[in-house]
Amino acid sequence: MDWAMDETSIDVTAIGTLAVDYFALLPTIPAADEKIMAESYEIYPGGVAGNVMTQVARLGARAGWFGKIGDDEAGRILLDDFRSERIDTSHTEIVSGQHSMFTWIQVNRQGERSITMFPGVLVELTAKDVQEKHADYIRSSKVLHTEACLLPLKPVVKAMEIAKGAGVKIVFDLDVSPAYYIEEAKLATGKEMQRALELADVLIPCKSAARELIGSDDIVGNARKLLDFGPRTVAVTLGKQGCIVCDRQGTHRLPTYRVEVVDTTGAGDAFHGGFIYSVLREFDLEKAGRFANACGALCCTKVGARSMGKLDNVHELMDHGSILA
Repeated sequence: MDWAMDETSIDVTAIGTLAVDYFALLPTIPAADEKIMAESYEIYPGGVAGNVMTQVARLGARAGWFGKIGDDEAGRILLDDFRSERIDTSHTEIVSGQHSMFTWIQVNRQGERSITMFPGVLVELTAKDVQEKHADYIRSSKVLHTEACLLPLKPVVKAMEIAKGAGVKIVFDLDVSPAYYIEEAKLATGKEMQRALELADVLIPCKSAARELIGSDDIVGNARKLLDFGPRTVAVTLGKQGCIVCDRQGTHRLPTYRVEVVDTTGAGDAFHGGFIYSVLREFDLEKAGRFANACGALCCTKVGARSMGKLDNVHELMDHGSILA
């Protein structure tokens, strides 16, 4: 039986990408019709929403993910990892005979990558599923994490509407540019994207999405324009330059913390998890940005997207670490 919490105890629920990443380290990435021997092979649980919920759970909040996985090896890996992190699985639907999402990632000695994604049953979640199977789960939480990445936006918007009606705060991770998501991937309409932006309490766009929405490469100088789309708060990560956070009252550009960087994979997801925790704990905007920066920095100190710190690690870095100028 899957480990589950009482629904009244959930702090954060999430809808979004959950996948297993299969890594092969190669001398070179093979061309067409070429064969090559892998030097090593590693398996990691991943996916934006899965990573974000892992960070939320490690900070001590009660997290859960809802959506579909298959009854395959990847699904078992994902469930086992969630159980180990004490992430609620009561609304993780296992679909018989279907494949969970996974990615094949080939990495050469220079760190260059080739990524093949197989969404599987993940993208078969519908707005009807969200309404009929997960509405009460969403309403039971304090914060809903949503994303635009691989999932069609229609079920995401439905989850946001349910949350809005119940007074649940909504964090929207716009992980790809709107033009790509709408025109190339065809995962949303323009009206659906507009609706998602309007429903969000907190918008955390990737840099390409932020540039597109504000119509400028100068994200720092124009970040406040993102508030015009509807969210109350905006946070944009700037890599080693930290982040910029803003709301109607002000804007803060916040440097990140100095750490020995080993692997930056998952740092953005750790930032998101830290910011969600800050929303849950009602930190002021500047403290929220600094806290999320510390979460992102700690993730860079080890290999893997889920190399995330716990609450005491974050406080230690904030209290005693140095700022990266």
